[in-house]
This record gives sequence, C-alpha cells and structure tokens, in this order.
Amino acid sequence: MPLLFSVFPKREKNTGLVFAMTGAEGLSGGIAKANLNVLHALVKFCKAQGLRFVVLSLLEKECHRPLFLKEEVVFKSFDGNKWAFTKSLLSTISCNSVICFDHVGLALPLLPLAFTGLIKTVIFAHGSESWKRLRMMNSWSFRCASMVFTNSDYTLAKMRQRIARFKGRACPLGLSPDFPMNEVIPHPSGDSISLEAVDGKIYPMGQKFLLLVGRMITPRKGSEEGQKGHRFLMNILPRLLEEFSDVKLVFPGTGDDVAHLKQLARSKNVASSVFFPGQVSLEMLGKFYQHCYAYVMPSLQEGFGLAYLEAMNYGKACVGCFDQGAEDIIIHGKTGFLIKNPNDSNELLESLRHLLKDSNLADTFGKNGFKRLHENFTTGHYQNRIKEALDLVWENMFH
Repeated sequence: MPLLFSVFPKREKNTGLVFAMTGAEGLSGGIAKANLNVLHALVKFCKAQGLRFVVLSLLEKECHRPLFLKEEVVFKSFDGNKWAFTKSLLSTISCNSVICFDHVGLALPLLPLAFTGLIKTVIFAHGSESWKRLRMMNSWSFRCASMVFTNSDYTLAKMRQRIARFKGRACPLGLSPDFPMNEVIPHPSGDSISLEAVDGKIYPMGQKFLLLVGRMITPRKGSEEGQKGHRFLMNILPRLLEEFSDVKLVFPGTGDDVAHLKQLARSKNVASSVFFPGQVSLEMLGKFYQHCYAYVMPSLQEGFGLAYLEAMNYGKACVGCFDQGAEDIIIHGKTGFLIKNPNDSNELLESLRHLLKDSNLADTFGKNGFKRLHENFTTGHYQNRIKEALDLVWENMFH
C-alpha cells in the first residue's frame, strides 16, 4: 500500500477535481452537448469548494477550449492521442483528487487505483454503452466508481439489470447551454424552407414535414442498435402519403447509412418526399424545429434523447418509444406518443395518422411539452442536479 501511494505527489486533502472527457465544444452529438452542461456545473462546484479544476479533452484541440472556462481552469487537449491523454491523466491525479469521466472507457487506466480505493472516480453514463456489449473491465470500472451518474432513470435501471453492486444516481439531462432557450413558443415565420429531395429536385417543405435529427449509422448485422428510427419512418412513408400527400421526412445529420437510406427512398418511390440536408448550423436546426409539424424519433437506442428537449423548446409534439430514455421525457398522451415497438409499422403509422389528422392535438402536445421542458429540463435544472449530487458524493468521500 505505501508503494502504491508513492505514485502520487503529496498534496493536501481535497485538492482538486479532474474532468476527463471525449470533448464538448469541438464535437457534435448528445454526449458533447451534455458535457457543456457538466463543465458549467463543475466550474460552479469547484468554485464553491475552493478546488483546483483540470479538464482533459481527448478528441479536441486547444482552439476548442470553451470560452466560459476562466484562466484558472486548466484545459488540456490531445486531438485524439490516447497515449498522451492517459499519460497526462496519470500525472495530474493525486490520492485525494476526484476524477470524473464522460465515458466509462476513459476510466480504464485508473481501474487498479479505483479498485484499491486510492482514488475516487465519478463516471457519467449516457446510454447503451453502459449495458449493451459491456466489457468485463468496464463493468468493474462502474463497480469501483465512487458514484455513477446516469442520464436518465431508464439508463440507471438498465445498468442495475447488468451490473451488480454499483453506486448509481439518475441525473436526467437538460437542454444544452449552446441551444437558445425560448421563453415563449416561437411560431413559424414567413420565411419558408425549401430543400433538395432525394430525387434531386427542390421542394418547399410546407407545414406537414416530420423531423428526425441524428446520426445515421448502419446497424450491426442482426441488431437494431444504432437506429434512431430513420428506417422505420421510411418504411411507413408510402402508406402515409396515401392519406397525407404533402407529408415529408427531413433528416438532418450525417453517417454511413445515408446512402442506403437514399436508395431505400428511391426503391419505395418516395424520393420526392425525403430530404437529407446534411450537417446544419444551429440557426438552421432551430428553423427546422420551428417549422416542422412534429418531432419523430422512434429510436431503439436512446439512453435519454436530447433532441426531444430541443423539439419541446419549439412547442412540438414528440413521438418516441416505451422502454427507452424517451419515457423520462415524453408523457404518453400528454406531450406526445410513445410506441411499444417501432418494428410494428402499424403502431407507428397509427400514431402519426392520429397526429397528422388533428393539428389541435399536435398543438396541445407541443404546449404541454414546452411547459414540461421549462419545469424539469432546462440547462439550470441539469446543472443543479449535478451540483447537488456532487455535494453529496463529496461529503460522503471526505467526511
């Protein structure tokens, strides 16, 4: 034991907090957006506790340092160099530091020290990486952590089914601080949106387009993991068009499945009703949310689903799935619809028919969702949840 302690320089008790993350400002995706909130919360926590704060970013460059981090916060970036990242992590910690990770894989080099209790670790768990195809060593990292903060009650429940004896607490996410919070529901402006469809022609979107924002990843063979729901929507679009000739699907984002999805649209003869605008600016994304009829993400892999919050910020009805993180956000029959199985095309089809037939219902769902967002899932709500949870963890660790 004395030999292990000699790895660390001698420091006073409670000297600092380290946040080892994949990235924030320089990356896209839900974890990067959540990390912006985490950084804000950790800055406040360290200031209140009088702690030194160090941020290690694996995938970013120095230019991605968030502007809100003051000079006293140490920010080190590694542009994907895992060896340099790990070396810096090991040289930064002390036996009285607390190290937070945004992904369990980053905690692996410190597993022996966490196992022996020489260091305190906190791991943020964001979804299926925390229970599906879980490696044994990652499972041990969770079990040896001083605390695991999950992004939803759903994620926490799934982890408890797979991992024995770990300390976990749900901290449901909030709207990202880089996404403008609307104080009132913005109505669509007079500026219409026109996009190029899969058939190569440009069409106005009109008032009946359904939105799904997210990466389009080819699912593993024999697995539906990775699907946000694009294929499910494409499969029912021909039948939707029979009843609603002006309905359209808009899929902002990138990914290796885009080419296949475009081919699927052609094969189903719906190429004039499906749109892939690619990676879009935050301003353009806001316009999509503002003008869409509803936000539909029948995903089978959501630990939470930040995009639902973004849609609710614009007063839009949402469609998600039961037994997913969407259950933490969408109240079935009040802020939108939840479906049991998106593979059952009839169930998804009937939910969308119900919404498209009744614009008053869609508006009511949107207003209820907007209220729910403001009461539970703002940036401030999430940051306060993190800070309050860390206060308890800190007290248990050092008192």
